[in-house]
Amino acid sequence: LTALALAACTLAYAETTFYVATNGNDNWSGTLPAPNDAGDDGPFASLLRARDAVREVKAQGEPVTVRIRGGRYYLTETLTLGPEDSGAEDAPVTWAAFEGETPELIGGSRIEGPWREEAGGVLSAGIGDRSVFRQLFVDGQRMIRARFPDFDPDNPYRGGFMYAAKGIGSFGASVGNIHNRGDWMDYDVTVPADGEYLVWVRYGALNEPHGRTDMKGRTALFVDGGEATPLMNLPDTGGWSADKWSRSAMLTLTAGAHRIRWQNLEGGGLNLDAFALCTDADWTPVTEDLPPVAEGAHLVIIQAEDCVAFEGKQLSMGGAGDKHRFYCKPGTMDPAWADAPDAELHIFPSGRTSCRAFKEILSLESVDEATNTVTVGGAECKSNLCQSDRFFVENVRELLDAPGEWYLDADAGRLYLMPGEGFGDDAEVVAPALERIVEIIAGEGETVGHLRFEGLTLRCTDYSPEDNNAGYGMGSDGVIRLEGATDCRIVGCVFTGIGKYAVCASGGGGHLISRNEIGQSASGGVLLLDSAGNEVSNNRIHDCGLVYKHIGGVVMQGEGAGDNLVSHNYIHDMTRYAITMKNAGLRNTVEFNWIERTNLETYDTGAIEVTQHDREVRSGSIIRNNIVGNTVGYSSRLEKPHLGAWGIYLDSYASGYTVTNNICYRSPFGGIMFQGGHGNVVTNNIFVDGAQRQGALSNFRDGFADNVLERNVFYYTNPEALLFSGRPFTPDVMRVDNNVYYCPGIEEPVIRAGGAATWQQWLELGFDANSVIADPMFVDAENDDYTLAPDSPAFALGFEPIDIGRIGVD
Repeated sequence: LTALALAACTLAYAETTFYVATNGNDNWSGTLPAPNDAGDDGPFASLLRARDAVREVKAQGEPVTVRIRGGRYYLTETLTLGPEDSGAEDAPVTWAAFEGETPELIGGSRIEGPWREEAGGVLSAGIGDRSVFRQLFVDGQRMIRARFPDFDPDNPYRGGFMYAAKGIGSFGASVGNIHNRGDWMDYDVTVPADGEYLVWVRYGALNEPHGRTDMKGRTALFVDGGEATPLMNLPDTGGWSADKWSRSAMLTLTAGAHRIRWQNLEGGGLNLDAFALCTDADWTPVTEDLPPVAEGAHLVIIQAEDCVAFEGKQLSMGGAGDKHRFYCKPGTMDPAWADAPDAELHIFPSGRTSCRAFKEILSLESVDEATNTVTVGGAECKSNLCQSDRFFVENVRELLDAPGEWYLDADAGRLYLMPGEGFGDDAEVVAPALERIVEIIAGEGETVGHLRFEGLTLRCTDYSPEDNNAGYGMGSDGVIRLEGATDCRIVGCVFTGIGKYAVCASGGGGHLISRNEIGQSASGGVLLLDSAGNEVSNNRIHDCGLVYKHIGGVVMQGEGAGDNLVSHNYIHDMTRYAITMKNAGLRNTVEFNWIERTNLETYDTGAIEVTQHDREVRSGSIIRNNIVGNTVGYSSRLEKPHLGAWGIYLDSYASGYTVTNNICYRSPFGGIMFQGGHGNVVTNNIFVDGAQRQGALSNFRDGFADNVLERNVFYYTNPEALLFSGRPFTPDVMRVDNNVYYCPGIEEPVIRAGGAATWQQWLELGFDANSVIADPMFVDAENDDYTLAPDSPAFALGFEPIDIGRIGVD
């Protein structure tokens, strides 16, 4: 090259670099990586000053890099970037760690003390002019706000909770999800006198969408193990929570103690609130306020949730409840707690209008010891509060009694902390001041983009009770928020101890979010709201949902969230989803992700989940080559905690999904769920050890069309588990064939789907004509290696090997 050409190349690739350091000065030039010997020039001290410097030189059209030296930067103001801070495709603006160093962007300030000793091993310190904060970090570890019961780190999901109790004569605390054939509940009943007792049932039902309008004769009562007395006259009431009384049977009973069993004989749904046994032929209940019986007559009320034993794989107790109050067990709640300023109640509601997915944060208004009633306020509760809902009380000074707990007296401006072992004068105590550390916002009609963030650690940020995470909201914010931005990159960063999603992209798109670690989040991982064409790859996302539970590792939400790629991530220990598409756009791809231990605190869910409410949309999205292990599904309301979750859940009318080459193992509800969609093709997957069933073929509201379930392996070890469950459908709306099924110890699978009650009926209906019942021959199933041996019968049916070596972070 000539000298002139070399000069032109040098100009084309020229780059301006600024530096930021903890020993810098915002009055310096920022062009030196360290202070000079004269002490009159060197790096900047703040990100905001670096931003202003970038604006001054960016007009030259050359790449600009801000190199941030290692150390801790305590931030009290968000780094806000707009169109004037935007880079260009050939001249990006990069904010990056200095090579070999780790800059920590901390969303708050340090509480230095002095610390004053208080009674009971508590220390206190003034907080100066800091505003109210909801999280506190000591040496990078999240502390627990003073609460009762104390948090139990050895049993975080079952320990450390109180449970809502049953009130006196509490109708509305009912039993649901008892729609499976064979479900039963036993009651110990004392009958006051011999007689003919009319049986009234208080229940709610809406079976019409499932093909029937009356449950007459499908359930029965058994007295002391005797013959069945069918319950008749149980028509739909208009809704599962629309409780009504119906006279349904007659029992001849003798005085004294009896064991009465209710049992579902034929399947179908009822939400049972109560039974009434009455010898007064004219007695007719209408509401919860019961009329008196005739003189000399007898009345026995049995609350449905008072069963002494039960068998129901999905059974849940609670019912309608109330959004403003619930009952507590006598002596468990101190009325004085409600007098504390800003006392909160954190509760996991399970009312029938909710879906077992989230936690509510409510203000504690009052505790009535006479009636054991707890009244709550604040933001309107999204769900009814019911018997057995787990809860704890937080942010009361008197509850500060365990190492690691803290309390902020905002009025007095004083922090109280009971430190753990090793706490000393040099401990870093951080009170968050920020919820966002970086925000990139395009103005109306403007664009912002081509910004890079590399190698940074972002930690210790706050959350707000107004975050859109309560109820079914998935959240709406992030520690880095990109609003209307395009072509930004967040690579090699660490997010820990954060209050919101690590990254939230709203609108815009074309971003790369890669090789980051996201953990210890009060909310979720990566949130794409109507944001398209993004790549979320090679991240480790774990231990999310520390405060809000209805979250995901990666969430795609809204019709504009299309053409996204979510690949090669390792996602584990999540309170709800690993990856979810919520009414998302078209052509998303979820591939090569390794997923473990999800849905740890919620149920009716899946590790990889799709929700689609539009019956007409065909997504064209792909879920392939993922490993999904130990999808838990948690309910605090039963002795059996693992209530319900699928490995891959095509919920509502999810349609047009290709699900292939995935390995799903140990999901309580099964590996795959077809709800009511069409055009879904599920092929070449391995589904192992669904506890209750291996797949759900629900045909919700007869939505099935053009579905395929073919060339899959289904292996399970529980002989009582179903192969498939679901409503009737025909092979023309769902082709099921060329699969391998195997459960050691049984000759034929147990099936309750497609209108079939036996395996032979299933075959006669035209399903699985070419499938085989045979050992698939895994290489090492005991160690979760589900590679197929070369002579596996699956290969003869067209199954292709799954290359597990490519799954997970590259």
